[in-house]
Amino acid sequence: MKKRQSGALLKAIALPVSILVFLTACAGVSSRAPAYARAPSPPASSANIYIYRIGAYPTLRTPTIKIDGARIFDPPEKAYTVVTLEEGEHKFVVNWAWDTGWPDLEFPLQVRAGTPMFVKISGSFDTNQSDANVMGSLAQLVPEAAAEVELRVCCRYIAPRAR
Repeated sequence: MKKRQSGALLKAIALPVSILVFLTACAGVSSRAPAYARAPSPPASSANIYIYRIGAYPTLRTPTIKIDGARIFDPPEKAYTVVTLEEGEHKFVVNWAWDTGWPDLEFPLQVRAGTPMFVKISGSFDTNQSDANVMGSLAQLVPEAAAEVELRVCCRYIAPRAR
């Protein structure tokens, strides 16, 4: 009888622990991922767009970043990527899973050729001015010098999805 009870207890504990391990593994960035470095210069008609995430809760979940409808990046906390975009207006979307309670953000991103842009995804605990801020979900254009300081301290590179 005791064996059955301990087996049942083990099964009852195994599922929640497995889910927690899965979510933690999915939301982390490898310590072997490259630290921040400037990307090579883009073609003359384009600009590099750096997208990074600091302080965007819930930290164990990742939003999906889309540009012009294409899925670019699912940034775990303290990760960044770089995409090259042609000059002009692009639709930038931060999509959170429904169960996080965070609303999605959608805003136009005006790209100027040769001018790098830094988009920081953060959360309700960040009190700076924002380009898009809805109920605690925040996407902010950060000046290059300030962004590079944050990126050097916090973030590791994850390659964007092929567009």
